[in-house]
Amino acid sequence: MSVKSNIKLVIADDHPIVREGLQAMFECRGGFSVVASVESAEEAISWCVENGVPDVLLSDVRMPGKDGFALLSELREKFPSAKVLLLAGLPNGDEEEKARNMGACGYISKGTNIPELAAAVTRLANGNEEFVTDEYKSVETPFAPRERETLKYLALGKTRDEIAIILGCSPQTIKCYIKNIHVKLDVNNTPAAIARAYELGYLRA
Repeated sequence: MSVKSNIKLVIADDHPIVREGLQAMFECRGGFSVVASVESAEEAISWCVENGVPDVLLSDVRMPGKDGFALLSELREKFPSAKVLLLAGLPNGDEEEKARNMGACGYISKGTNIPELAAAVTRLANGNEEFVTDEYKSVETPFAPRERETLKYLALGKTRDEIAIILGCSPQTIKCYIKNIHVKLDVNNTPAAIARAYELGYLRA
């Protein structure tokens, strides 16, 4: 089997720092070409419809609007051979199983080190059909699901109003979630909460 010398990638993530970091990482290693870097599932799907699917599409699991699973479902419907690798900031077993069942090529943590991620993408691009995962550590958290979501978006720099729009609830509700997060982490403000969450493994880079 021939090995691809220039693997074409599309990166979909609503956080520009993540997109730019992944693009720089792949292009600096050589052998990869990021043909599109987009902030939403809708943009990723539109690009593929216009240009065809890349060798591998890397998508954040959680994005406003259509999430990574919606992207996966729609893209696989349009392009059954599409290879989608899902990236999770807070990986968990239920999502990994869902990714397997929906036809993703893999589900890995955003904390995966660069050589492992590049190697996984290379294997996928060259026809390896083994589901890609990593030995992420599932950390039990004290947070309710919406509190976990709120904490994640706070770490991404979203405001209370922005999080309310993303989660489809009122800013006052988000304020309550944030208060609960502060109490559970025994801190007095959001920057301290984020720092403490990373320290305890509730958030991963």
